[in-house]
Amino acid sequence: MQLIIRLFNSNKKINSVLFLFTIYCLILLVIRAKLTNTIYLFFLVWNLFLAFVPYFFISYLKTQITIQKSKVKTLSLLFLWLLFLPNSFYILTDLIHLSQSNSHLFWFDLVVISSYALIGFTLGIISLIEFENIIKTYTSTLITNLLMPAICFLCGVGIYLGRILRYNSWDIISDPLEIVRAIFLAVSSAHALLFSFYFGTYIYLFLSLKKIYSTINQ
Repeated sequence: MQLIIRLFNSNKKINSVLFLFTIYCLILLVIRAKLTNTIYLFFLVWNLFLAFVPYFFISYLKTQITIQKSKVKTLSLLFLWLLFLPNSFYILTDLIHLSQSNSHLFWFDLVVISSYALIGFTLGIISLIEFENIIKTYTSTLITNLLMPAICFLCGVGIYLGRILRYNSWDIISDPLEIVRAIFLAVSSAHALLFSFYFGTYIYLFLSLKKIYSTINQ
């Protein structure tokens, strides 16, 4: 609990906004459950939890770990961060469930799902920014500039594995060989590569907005 409080206070302004936005999202689902007497869309809570996992890892890495002193621990945290990072952007694909919404609930469901998608996407972008801030201290600008779009592409691959092939992040722990096989099949598929490319590009474009904003304000 003390660790969570410490991490929260490490970036209090942003974390306060994320906390309030999360409460708002939860209230939306409670309202929907009250209106419909069902818990449909409650899977969004689990998906949002998974979106927070990489943010937690990168926040911990930023505040607790000195890279030169604990390379094994740092690399382990970075691996876990990268493993769970696609979950942050995956919620965007939950918009597909709008096709199952009743006509009188469509717009409300759009607000519900898009709210969860927005906070998940925001968590992912913040995680990428924090990672970039950490890594650029230890690598050249060229390496950093090559690494960021590559990670965005890998997020696209992760989204493909989750949405199309229906794997999840825990599968790499429970059945790593199956995930490796699925990745090899994915990179040999034109459809999978295209899917990963346009999602990866979409993520990278949003990440680049921060750089554009910083350039304008310099």
